[in-house]
Amino acid sequence: MKKSMRAFGIGVFLAGAAIAGYDQFFPDQQTADTRELEKQIKNYEQQIELLNNQLAKQEATEVVATTENDEKKTTAASQESTSFVETVKDSSESTASSTDIIEATIYIYENVSIYTIGKQAEDLGIVKNGRELELFLAKPEYSRSIQKGAFDLHSDMTIEEIAKTLTGKKVD
Repeated sequence: MKKSMRAFGIGVFLAGAAIAGYDQFFPDQQTADTRELEKQIKNYEQQIELLNNQLAKQEATEVVATTENDEKKTTAASQESTSFVETVKDSSESTASSTDIIEATIYIYENVSIYTIGKQAEDLGIVKNGRELELFLAKPEYSRSIQKGAFDLHSDMTIEEIAKTLTGKKVD
């Protein structure tokens, strides 16, 4: 039994020495795999960065193209809206000029922008600043309910009264 124990001890010693020698003389396969994976990760990160740059350039190009299209549409819509929004000054304007109250009728058709409405009101002298009317009409409670039709407006109305008139809401 002593011999078998001794043989077993020598066997365990040799197995340990063989494992230690293998680790020291041969590169660790797991480390090599890890290095390969790290290289792949770096390659993927470079590809992602390259694709992100290309995407950013493409988006910038699309934004420029969209902006140019929007400007063209705005110009075309402005020109179209001018023909859609007809303004007719009442005959009472000549009598009202003595009191400096300007009265006019604005006709609003479908798809007329609030910019055009504000611009027309300013051009007629109903409001001093058409942009102010435009911003007021942009509020959700007004922008969603602008009515089509003919609206008699005059320069002594407040912005809110004009907005309520254009939306068909009760004027207090």
